[in-house]
Amino acid sequence: MKHRWIALAALMGAAVAPAARAQVFTPTYMSPVPRSDFGVYVHDWGPDALGVEGIWRRPSRGGSDLGLRAGYVDTGDGALTLGLEVRNPVVLAGAPIGLAFTAGAQGVVGDGTSILGGQVGFTAGQPIPAGNFTVTPYIHPRLAIANDIIGDRNDEDDIQIDVLADVGLDLEFTSGITFRFGANLGRGADWGLGFAWRQ
Repeated sequence: MKHRWIALAALMGAAVAPAARAQVFTPTYMSPVPRSDFGVYVHDWGPDALGVEGIWRRPSRGGSDLGLRAGYVDTGDGALTLGLEVRNPVVLAGAPIGLAFTAGAQGVVGDGTSILGGQVGFTAGQPIPAGNFTVTPYIHPRLAIANDIIGDRNDEDDIQIDVLADVGLDLEFTSGITFRFGANLGRGADWGLGFAWRQ
């Protein structure tokens, strides 16, 4: 019963998440199921702006996986996104859905733009087999901290702390290809989608 309350609290925290004030985090595309794959994704980055990002994930010790991400964002003059991430499954007896602890760091670097951020949270969801594919819906609430190094993206130069959350869907086919979709419940990269290849 205790574990159900933990999962419920995570979901409620995501539902009341305030808007992020610094757009540095792209959709996480992170269900609670560790993967070894490489994916290419397109995401929204504000009015009339898109970004493209590659994410490479590999298994590590203890069932966790590590990821590297890099991409390009159309911010007028353009900017690069770079990031590191880790996902570690959490085994709770009696938990109704799968859970994983997540942590990551991400930055956006470009002409007149330099933002760094870190985030920690939990992702919750459950794979549902459906014949030749598996559907995994999930929700990913997390606490994020960001700092606009140059200070031209905000009126304040101080560190900002926000609650973020993504809802997502993984559609994994037996061929090893996974379609992923993510939507942000706060402000930032509102949506993203792409494909990953299992390795």
